Amino acid sequence: MRRALIAAVAALLSMPAAAQASTLGAVGGVRDPAAGVLELAVQAVETDGIGLRRATAILGGTIVDSQYFGYPGCEPGTCPAVATVGLAVPTAAVPDGPARLEVTVEDAAGTVTHVVDQTITIANTPIVSNPTVVVSVGGGAKNPQSGPQGPGGPTGPSGSDGCRSPRLSMFLAQRPLRIRRGVPVLAAGRKYRFRGKLTCVVDGRRKAAPRGTLVHVRYRRKGRTIARPAARVRTRGALVVKRAHRRSGTVVFRIRGAGGRLVSVRIPIRVVRTKGARS
Repeated sequence: MRRALIAAVAALLSMPAAAQASTLGAVGGVRDPAAGVLELAVQAVETDGIGLRRATAILGGTIVDSQYFGYPGCEPGTCPAVATVGLAVPTAAVPDGPARLEVTVEDAAGTVTHVVDQTITIANTPIVSNPTVVVSVGGGAKNPQSGPQGPGGPTGPSGSDGCRSPRLSMFLAQRPLRIRRGVPVLAAGRKYRFRGKLTCVVDGRRKAAPRGTLVHVRYRRKGRTIARPAARVRTRGALVVKRAHRRSGTVVFRIRGAGGRLVSVRIPIRVVRTKGARS
């Protein structure tokens, strides 16, 4: 996660100064639905030479964690310009259901910038279910279940049923044209690379997802959802998706793990036509 965030901010740093806001940030570890404690990694950049003071996490209107990037009381010009901090967001005290999650970054002059402001679903109450297993007579093996991938559905290493308690992180791994109100602006028709990582709980330990595990890709625009080709996990849980877009919307990466738990990452993008763009 740390390398992914550094890569994302490095891309932002290479943008022309006129195209940047004063404070830029990337956050890893946001999950929806969310349960237990969210471990967030906040990477921030301050481009005016003032420096970074602290990052704060707010859940349901209550501050749950706040950490300094450098040291308390650092003066403008002496605070770090690029830094990473970890924030812990406990969700148990918040009722199940939708809750607003905010992550803010404050610079040394006291200016506060939202790097995350979204509604997530809190789901700490276990879902009670009664799964059934159908066994072939005389075969001793589970019958293949029908699903969108054909007989058997997306099971085993090529699907997601074996991924328990999935954690998915995704980010834009290429420099956008610019950032506008926290949303990357991309050129229409140009392919952009998204990278990420998927982990699962295996034998009581969190590990990289098995190679070949499917992560579904959707594109949401004006209330419509369009399915895109699914991505397959590479070695060490790595994901690489390269797509071209022609309309503004939200790229959604999602996986339904063992037990039916759905985890998704949403990346809003704005798409504009540029000179020489393919029609």
